[in-house]
Amino acid sequence: MNLFNMAKDLKGMEKMMKPALEKFMKESGFVKKEELIKLENRIKELEDRINKI
Repeated sequence: MNLFNMAKDLKGMEKMMKPALEKFMKESGFVKKEELIKLENRIKELEDRINKI
């Protein structure tokens, strides 16, 4: 059993699984933390605008 071949195989599996996992997460409602922070900041901006009126 060659460790280098195992590492290469794992890297290949990761490349195959990553797009499928990201698609699943989008479709099931999961959100990346960066996107959530952007949305929270936008909501705060809009709330501030409304409160100034």
